[in-house]
Amino acid sequence: MAHSNDSEIIQTARQLLSGRCQGVLATHSVEYPGYPFGSALPYSLGRNGWPLILVSHLARHTQNLNAVPACSLTITAADNDDIQETARLTSLAVAEPIKEMDKGQLERHFRYFPESREYYEHLSFRFYLLLPQCFYYIAGFGAARWIGVDRMQAVNPFSYAEEEKALQQVNQYLSRNIEFISTIAAKENRISKSSPLLAVGLDPNGLDLRQRKRLIRLPFSTPISSVAEGLQKITQSAN
Repeated sequence: MAHSNDSEIIQTARQLLSGRCQGVLATHSVEYPGYPFGSALPYSLGRNGWPLILVSHLARHTQNLNAVPACSLTITAADNDDIQETARLTSLAVAEPIKEMDKGQLERHFRYFPESREYYEHLSFRFYLLLPQCFYYIAGFGAARWIGVDRMQAVNPFSYAEEEKALQQVNQYLSRNIEFISTIAAKENRISKSSPLLAVGLDPNGLDLRQRKRLIRLPFSTPISSVAEGLQKITQSAN
């Protein structure tokens, strides 16, 4: 996987973090000290661009984080025939429990993972914010490097209200333009032409769509500076 310059590497790594929304969380085992404990789980992104995880207080990884908050989150790109050629990103992080969640952030997470609303409201699941300390990015076999946090952070400047309004407009557009799904499906083989798409998230680097339980990232070629610019890019991508 070749990259022409340093900024392209950073952008690709950031898109991987923004677009996958699932990874393997490694924590320090309380029951077996000295051993890492891995758990697969989903995540959304906070306004600061860092992962938010929703976990049960009964889960082993939660108990581990409460004892030792240092952890790592490893994210891999979509399936590849050769795992050594698959891009992956590992974030060494500190997990910080969130006692009070902003309602806008709550609703954003639930748009990505609708089933998690019941977990949060009725099953005592709680949010943790993963604060990265550094990143290690592997672009493919023999291509690996450390990346500083300052180079990976991409704060979402759009307010929750701005984002929600933009998503409403995108979803109205999707409902009127069925051919959009066919156009995107031609570029992304994980999308079904016969099932509706729902826009769930917008940030300067891309648009996130959900089809049933599958999340699809539509990255922007260059970061947008306004919601209006994002809407223009989205409609242009269907042409």
